[in-house]
Amino acid sequence: MPPSPAHTARVRVELLKHAGRLFRLRGYAGTSIDDIMLAAGLTRGAFYAHFDSKEDLFAEGIGAGDGLLRKLRAADATVGGAIDAYLAKDDLVANAQGCTVAALAGDVARASLPAQLAYANILHGVIAEMAQGRRRKLDPDATAAAILVIGALSLARASGDRRLSDWLLRCARRAARALLAPKATPPRASPKPKRSRSRPKAADARPSRRAARSRDGPA
Repeated sequence: MPPSPAHTARVRVELLKHAGRLFRLRGYAGTSIDDIMLAAGLTRGAFYAHFDSKEDLFAEGIGAGDGLLRKLRAADATVGGAIDAYLAKDDLVANAQGCTVAALAGDVARASLPAQLAYANILHGVIAEMAQGRRRKLDPDATAAAILVIGALSLARASGDRRLSDWLLRCARRAARALLAPKATPPRASPKPKRSRSRPKAADARPSRRAARSRDGPA
C-alpha cells in the first residue's frame, strides 16, 4: 500500500529539518545524503522519493530553522529584543548554528542559483522586519543593522578569542540599536519676513524744492 499524502508530507518536513541542521553544523560539503537519512531514521533509497539531489534539498532547506528571521517574527518580539537575543554571548554557538544567513553564507556563495535566491529571500525578510515603521522595506539603516548583526555573529563564532567575540557582539548590538532608533523630526523653522526691495519714492524721502522755498520765504 503506497504511503498516504499526509505521511509523505511529514517525511519531507523531517528531511528538511534534519538536512538544515546538518548543513548549518557541517556545511554543504561536509554533509552527505547518508548523514541526512540516518538522522531521519530512513534508508538512502527513500531520499529520491522526495528530492532529485542533495543540491535540490539544500536550496529548499535554506529557510528551515533560520534563527534571526524567526526571532524577529516571534509574536511577542520587538526588534531590539530580537537583536539582543540573537547576539547574546551565552547563546553564541546555538544562534550561529541555528541561523541560515550566518552559518551558510560561504556555502550558498558556491551553490546553485536557486539556493542563492532562497538565501536572498531570507535577507529581504530580515531587513523588512528590522525596517518596521519605516517608509521603505529596504531601508538603508535597517540594511546596515542587518549587516552588522549577521556579520558580528559570524565573526564572533569564528574567533577563538572569547573576549574579542564578546566585544564584537556588544559593539554590533549597540550600533544596530542606534541605527534603528526613532529619529526625532527637527522643528520646522518659521519663514523669515521678506524684506521689501522697493526704494522709497523720492517725493516721500525728501521734501520738494517748492515746499522748501515756501518755508524759507522769498529769495
